[in-house]
Amino acid sequence: MSKWAESKYEGEQLEGWFHGKGKYYFSNGVIYEGDFFKGEFHGDGTLIFPNGGQYKAKWERGKMLDGTYFFEDHLKYEPVDWKYCIGDDRRFHQEIKQSIKPAGITQMTKDDILIEIPEGTYDVGEGYYEPVKSIIYRYDGSISRTPSEPEVENILKKCRYNPKKDFIIDGKDDKVIQKMTKKSQ
Repeated sequence: MSKWAESKYEGEQLEGWFHGKGKYYFSNGVIYEGDFFKGEFHGDGTLIFPNGGQYKAKWERGKMLDGTYFFEDHLKYEPVDWKYCIGDDRRFHQEIKQSIKPAGITQMTKDDILIEIPEGTYDVGEGYYEPVKSIIYRYDGSISRTPSEPEVENILKKCRYNPKKDFIIDGKDDKVIQKMTKKSQ
């Protein structure tokens, strides 16, 4: 370990030089693992960052010739034709791998399978919310739980609603509408 930089080297040496295969630990947590030649990065080597990212490169006498960055989840960074977090599609690599839809495209359920729910209820992912009784039921119809007030507000704003199909507003029982339609005929 260097007493000045608090760095450390583990690996092969030749005549006092870091030479051959080895690991160099920088004081900031970055690790270089790969080939050395007379104390310099030389050949194939990888910089491993504390966040889990890795820069795999070809080195010559301490200078990087060519390399590729890989994120912690093993996604390879592509400087050309990058597919993530661009334009209207702001999804990350993991979101695309997990089939999460981009903003603006409706995602019906977490599995993107439309499950039938009773009329007048809201699909909440774990079952359906019945607003008259304020109860969340499992899809099999058994009672799951009673949601909190903030959760109910969120359900009413954001969850898929299955409207009542027999509730038709045609005005046939409304006296005002009947008067207006008779006047216009």
